[in-house]
Amino acid sequence: VLAVLPTGGGKTFVFANIIKKHGAPSCAIAHRQELVGQISVALARCGVRHRIIGPKSVVRLIVNLHMAEVGASYYDPSSSHAVAGIDTLVRRAAELGPWLNSVTLWVMDEAHHVLTGNKWGTGASMFPNAKGLGVTATPLRADGKGLGREFDGLFDEMVEGPGMRDLIDMGFLTENRIFGTPNDIDRSAEAVR
Repeated sequence: VLAVLPTGGGKTFVFANIIKKHGAPSCAIAHRQELVGQISVALARCGVRHRIIGPKSVVRLIVNLHMAEVGASYYDPSSSHAVAGIDTLVRRAAELGPWLNSVTLWVMDEAHHVLTGNKWGTGASMFPNAKGLGVTATPLRADGKGLGREFDGLFDEMVEGPGMRDLIDMGFLTENRIFGTPNDIDRSAEAVR
């Protein structure tokens, strides 16, 4: 399933709660250290103990985030739940073998990246017994490739949550304020081609 919510709509909060309710082994995957940290903190806020598949320096940084945000560490290297950076996950496939087979739910943040032939598709294929949930604010790719299984992606269904205007009207997001530089350039003397 591909879940679509606008930026600020609560995608991480939503899937952290899905992982908590799922209860079985899971893996949440992102492509940048900052997003791996945000996901880990969201799981900590939900009380989900989890491993962090990443370099030791990233694990230390995220444990410090747990302490600052929730007052305790929810890092547990033996947990069946995990948060991972996609590159590290793919690199460590051999050492993660039995756990990979036990995972029954993978979640990919920024799921507009997920195609069968790229590292995201490789990451999803590492979980042979899992269902997948992708989350994104932008389900349209600039290269025109489709995210559906019948095209280039992995998803069978797309679920759209409330749009940005709806979230603003409901009080979950603030009204937009746009700032820009003054545009007082006189272009009347320029030739039009």
